[in-house]
Amino acid sequence: MRAKALSSLRADIASARRGGAFAPRERTAAEAIVRAVRRDGDAAVLRTVRKFDRPAARSRDLVLDSRTIRRFARACPRDTRRALDLAYARIREFHDRQRPRESARRDRRSDARLVPSPLDRVGALVPRGVAAYPSTALMTGVPSQIAGVRQLVVASPMPRDGSVDPALAYALELVDATTLYRAGGAAAVAALAYGTTSLGRVDKIVGPGNAYATAAKWLVSADVGIDALQGPSELIAVASSDADASVVALDLLAQAEHGAGAFAALVSDDADLLRRVVSALAKQRSARISLYRAKDLLAAVQAADDAAPEHVLLAGRGAAALSAHVRHAGAVFIGMRSAVAFGDYVAGTNHSLPTGGTARWSSALRVDDFVRWTSRVSMRGDLRDLARAGAAIAAHEGMRYHGASMEART
Repeated sequence: MRAKALSSLRADIASARRGGAFAPRERTAAEAIVRAVRRDGDAAVLRTVRKFDRPAARSRDLVLDSRTIRRFARACPRDTRRALDLAYARIREFHDRQRPRESARRDRRSDARLVPSPLDRVGALVPRGVAAYPSTALMTGVPSQIAGVRQLVVASPMPRDGSVDPALAYALELVDATTLYRAGGAAAVAALAYGTTSLGRVDKIVGPGNAYATAAKWLVSADVGIDALQGPSELIAVASSDADASVVALDLLAQAEHGAGAFAALVSDDADLLRRVVSALAKQRSARISLYRAKDLLAAVQAADDAAPEHVLLAGRGAAALSAHVRHAGAVFIGMRSAVAFGDYVAGTNHSLPTGGTARWSSALRVDDFVRWTSRVSMRGDLRDLARAGAAIAAHEGMRYHGASMEART
């Protein structure tokens, strides 16, 4: 493994992203699945589950209610429960500070308010890797719980043996999930968006997934709310000469652990550090990690910012000192002690983050994603000057009756 010139980073990222959060091939496949689910409902979902997850799946296996979730949660090992309790408490404490608050402007002629209300029914995607991801159930469920969402439906792929992971069930119990729909990818997105015989449609879909799920979220976004496009995971680490090469290598390997489509890159201006990282990675024989040489640290940090990845790690004191230059990223981890994996589990911040360059305009999942805002207006008093001003603007726009309706209130 050799370090490449920094100029090739942009092209490598574009190739890894296939032009964005998903490629035309994935969009085409997602379109077919979404159409099938809209037409055939649970039957189409079941065909997809049998094809990709569990060949022996039956229609009655698709839905678990809260009582059944609680029953499976009882089998969660004590140590795992304690770990999930700690993660839940930290995530809850961080997100609790995000509670939306009404804003208001009152004067002698009006009372104008912007009022938050929780969504009625939200669908959360919780993907699978080698095992279930109870951490993602916490990340999507805690802000929903704080917002006061009435029903949280979690969709997660059925494992090949048809089992229910007790740790996932315990996490779902912690966040008051009402239903577990045992499907993933584009089929789960379509079922949540349009409903099936066994599953009512939701108001909004949140959470990460593979590129097919991401494409499906984009496709259904005209009919249901979505949070952001969260596809295959990304990390760009920027390391200064004082960074610990063996620890940086672990961060890169942890990122590669996300599997197909994951992008992990290291950028540094220090040739010796890059060589030491190459040596550490060679023992693992990982081919999914790229290294780049920059002329200086500022150029390295600016390249990471330009890429707008899901995660940026600034390893070493020199890199950490430039953190203010990273504005476009889902999450930034500053300093050698700040392993990206802390953010996946116990830092308290949300690990459901924008990918595919969408961090330029999208944000981490937060409580506000589970809330809608309504303006409430009450006019009173002497409205003549307001009516005159409003009518003048309406006349300019050719809206005769708009002006008349305001003037009638005087």
